[in-house]
Amino acid sequence: MPAIIIGFLLLIAILAFVAPKKRRKSLRPSATELGRKISFQSEIAGKKYPERISNIHFHSNGIARGLASGDMGFVNLSYAKLIESLRQQNIQEKGVFDGDLEVARAEYTRFRETYGYEYPEQFLPPSQRKRVGVVDPPTRRMPIDFQSDDRKLKKLVADLKGAGHAEYPLLRKEYAMTSGMPYKDFSGWVMEQLTEKDWNALYSFVKELYVGRDEFFADHFNGVFANFKQKDFGALFETIDPRAIRDLQAFFVMGKGIDDFGREFWIAEGKSGELLAKVLCVYPFSINPEAFEPLMKRANKFIKEMRAPGDVEYWKEFPNYRKAELRKSYDLEITTDLPEKLRQLTLGERLHFFDFAHGEGKYWSGISSYKTRWLGVNEEESVAHMLSLGLFEENNDIEAILETTSKGELKEAAEKAGLEVKKSWTRKKLYENLRKSQEGEAFLASFLVGRTVLLFKEEYRADMERLVAFQDYIKRTVDLIAMI
Repeated sequence: MPAIIIGFLLLIAILAFVAPKKRRKSLRPSATELGRKISFQSEIAGKKYPERISNIHFHSNGIARGLASGDMGFVNLSYAKLIESLRQQNIQEKGVFDGDLEVARAEYTRFRETYGYEYPEQFLPPSQRKRVGVVDPPTRRMPIDFQSDDRKLKKLVADLKGAGHAEYPLLRKEYAMTSGMPYKDFSGWVMEQLTEKDWNALYSFVKELYVGRDEFFADHFNGVFANFKQKDFGALFETIDPRAIRDLQAFFVMGKGIDDFGREFWIAEGKSGELLAKVLCVYPFSINPEAFEPLMKRANKFIKEMRAPGDVEYWKEFPNYRKAELRKSYDLEITTDLPEKLRQLTLGERLHFFDFAHGEGKYWSGISSYKTRWLGVNEEESVAHMLSLGLFEENNDIEAILETTSKGELKEAAEKAGLEVKKSWTRKKLYENLRKSQEGEAFLASFLVGRTVLLFKEEYRADMERLVAFQDYIKRTVDLIAMI
């Protein structure tokens, strides 16, 4: 009997101890529950941004999704990532996102005060990180074994003779400075500094190109540059032309990829990974599979994070990288000296060539794509270099008009010449009609005077097509280099 009483009293004591805890726990709402109870107003959530800055757009949508579902932890991380992405893009576009950055920072402060979240350590400036148990990222630990030497940079700017943007002399003046469009292809100059190992001159150039007006970034640029300088691209390969390593480094500089943050987006369709495949397709190489394994893990981790919200269709369908995809050797099956000639081009010139190669036909006006201009190219210098290498010859065949002129341009010129033009005619129909008369033939011949018309050397066509196919073959492997 006493045992029963003692057992009963113990049960009452246990219940008395447990029940209040359950009640107290139920009185403390989680961040998710609090998120559903408080209606947090955001100006930045879900805001539309240009397609070229998909990472900013993604994090903005992440805030909107988190607020809608009440997942405040996800919102907190999305805010921190958005602010860092905006800050980086603001550097590249010379302050165009100043307003967005100010709104995002103020809004994030209000969010953290409302929900009691701390700023994620990895996104804080090093000076603000807690010292206990927190290690600064590698960019802050790299030895600073370089210094600014802007003598070559000053000469580079002087040689432009004011042809660039008035305020930002390295940029094209016909574009808004926010585009960050280089006046010309500076990759040749960058490649020279890499060959000479003049990191001091390169540091001055890259700082001018990257830092712009962002004082915060200027304070930490040394660490970013030091981190880039120590990257061992050569360790990824067992055999490769040394010039390819130089080209890789130059591409990272001109492609705004020296900072690790956000470079994962290079693997997406239409992004920098495709440009890098064009740059490297002129080299055969064999890889070190073990060196690619950590890169593959980083790429797949990034893809998993991008799929996490569950409503980004592009990343849902994006395939993970697999070891089985990697080939030990990537060999070129070429019958001419075309790859060697293309290796003599600067990066912008090489991309310019592939602007033609990815089109159709045998004539070319020398026009460049937006992506090529974004990396930097001077079309006139590029064409002259390709002519000197014997890749094209100048031509004035009337039939070239169909491949090198738009309908609007031809129509306007024909109307000014007083020739018959019907609104419904296509470019081909207009061209064929003009060729029916002597007057039309004379007009077409005069139309080509003073225009750039290049005829591709047919002896190189088969190998050009092989190189274009080789780009697709190496693309998934080249993607992983972005994860270095």
